Amino acid sequence: MSDDQLEPEEEHQEPEVSPESYSIEELVEQLRIVRVRYNLVDTSAYVRYLPRFNAQPEDLTVHVDPFAEHHEGAEVTGEFRIPELVSELINAYIRIHLFSSREQRNYFVAGFDDALTQLNFVGGGFGFDRLWITVGTTNVGVPVCIYLGQRTAVNRQPTVSLIDHRFNSRGDLVYRAVGGYEDHVGEEYFESS
Repeated sequence: MSDDQLEPEEEHQEPEVSPESYSIEELVEQLRIVRVRYNLVDTSAYVRYLPRFNAQPEDLTVHVDPFAEHHEGAEVTGEFRIPELVSELINAYIRIHLFSSREQRNYFVAGFDDALTQLNFVGGGFGFDRLWITVGTTNVGVPVCIYLGQRTAVNRQPTVSLIDHRFNSRGDLVYRAVGGYEDHVGEEYFESS
């Protein structure tokens, strides 16, 4: 994934606040994730979770098959704070990786491409339809990578986790929201190392 692939999505004006200046509590409160429905030719559709709407996800996702996922239209079907987002999920989890710069984020995402290419080369197998990774810059100006997995992650409940790479390149789990009964969401904050 090269920088020129990311440019069209990120031509917007960035806020003048540095990504490092936000506390995790502020990010949990202010960060928004959009749910986008991409309509396919045969009346079916697929859904992606993005930092902001983009009608051309081929430029934003790792390992999208343009033949299998060519779409004719796109629409935003929801916008969520993180505790609200976990209530939307049933059999899935989302990990949001936070970065201090686009370059740091692009380097992280490039690692997925290299690892999966190597796995394919040695005869390994994985389902491309189960690996949905989107990248972009959020409404508060923080570059992110969003990983959507198709299973429940904690005690058979959906989860949304924040992994902070801004100060530690390996990333620290700093926040997790766990789905519960009806509107109840369990929230956990973790200490950064």
